This record gives sequence, structure tokens and C-alpha cells, in this order.
Amino acid sequence: MRRDFRGRTEGHEAEIVEGDLKEIASCDAVLAAFTAPDEGTAMEAWHAHSLGKMVVAYTSGTPPHPWTVYVADEVHAVLEDAVASVAR
Repeated sequence: MRRDFRGRTEGHEAEIVEGDLKEIASCDAVLAAFTAPDEGTAMEAWHAHSLGKMVVAYTSGTPPHPWTVYVADEVHAVLEDAVASVAR
């Protein structure tokens, strides 16, 4: 994402979510890092999936949650494999 709100999300919730939704709508594919539980990433992946966007999940070896497998077109443990998948 082009915007970085790490450590300062309070009071910016609408800007964060609306910006994320616009960026997801404008892209061809989403590379989602599911290396640890994160409800934001899960929501973004679900939204991309619901729009028919390609979703590629990167897990770093963490066993993927069933919802991750459901919304992702591909699930990769290795980041380079996930990036290569999106590049195709």
C-alpha cells in the first residue's frame, strides 16, 4: 500500500478503510501476507476475492486458515513464489 498508518490508526479509520477499498478496486491482483493473524488483511483479501480479483497468499510456512485457502487463488509459503505467481 502507498499509505502508511502504522502506529497512528486512531482517528483515521475511515480514511484507512476507504483508501484500502479504492486501492483494491484499482488493482489486478492482491498479494496478501498471511504470516500471522490479521483481521485487516483478511478483510482486504475477502473484498478482493468478492470483486473477482486474483488473490495470492503468502504464509511464510504458517499453516493457512481455511478462509485464506478459500479466498486465495494460490497459497505460497515462500514469498518469491507468491511474487512470481502475481507477476504471471
